[in-house]
Amino acid sequence: MPDPITYLACPLCGAPLLRKAGSLYCGGARRHCYDVAGSGYVNLLPPGKKNNAKAGDDREMLRSRSRFLADGWYDPISETAARLGALTAGAGGEIVFADAGCGEGYHTCRIARLLGAEACAGIGIDAAKSGAAAGAKLAWAMGLAPCLQFVAGNIFAMPLADRSVDLVYSIFAPIAGEEARRILKKGGALIVASAGKAHLWEMRCLLYGTPRVGGGVQMPPGFSTVKKETLSYEMHLPDQRTVASLFAMTPFFYRCPREGRERLLAQEQLAVRVEVDFTVLVRSHG
Repeated sequence: MPDPITYLACPLCGAPLLRKAGSLYCGGARRHCYDVAGSGYVNLLPPGKKNNAKAGDDREMLRSRSRFLADGWYDPISETAARLGALTAGAGGEIVFADAGCGEGYHTCRIARLLGAEACAGIGIDAAKSGAAAGAKLAWAMGLAPCLQFVAGNIFAMPLADRSVDLVYSIFAPIAGEEARRILKKGGALIVASAGKAHLWEMRCLLYGTPRVGGGVQMPPGFSTVKKETLSYEMHLPDQRTVASLFAMTPFFYRCPREGRERLLAQEQLAVRVEVDFTVLVRSHG
């Protein structure tokens, strides 16, 4: 089983990180040292850049995500992501992947399990320390800690070595295209999961009346698209608590009219469509 620590790099000098007791340190001239938290995650946000953590989901959003995801509503998303990753990486051999903007790590853990924990190494990176900590705890609970490492870090300056991973996942997260190109091995792929045009359409209608049609995320330069696929299915949310949990984990939670919020949260149940566009990209030559 590959050790995910071996793919990490010091965010200050870029030297490889080594494990020693409860810390990670680099072999650079200044031997930078990073303590591993009790939960198992490590903070690799460089000094002076800790405000990057504000870009991550806050604690309440992460709790809502955890409640909702634990009930399996979004499991087809990680199942599709893992299947596309396995098809892209090919049969046999070890698979090293990074989940850039992993949130609380639910999809990261499920992808590792579906790819085969004994033959993969995964690194979950999120700007929110609370997200990285939640991911590490979930990995321990699922028996995946040996093959997964969660870090608090900047996805636009990922603490990973050049050409070190086979797959980079971007699941409902900002797309760090330049960094993905840097850390991907030759033949590796960036797999993007983004909201489709009809994603959560019924919720959006309740919130906004006549919402704008979404979808159409712009892919980063330096890549060629090799596969596109849309996942679409309907969820039947059974109660107000589940509706509220889904709402709180979406960006609509922070930017919707008060009357729309009240209308949605009054729903005792809700049928809502999930539509996710998957795009598999490989590095262009050059």
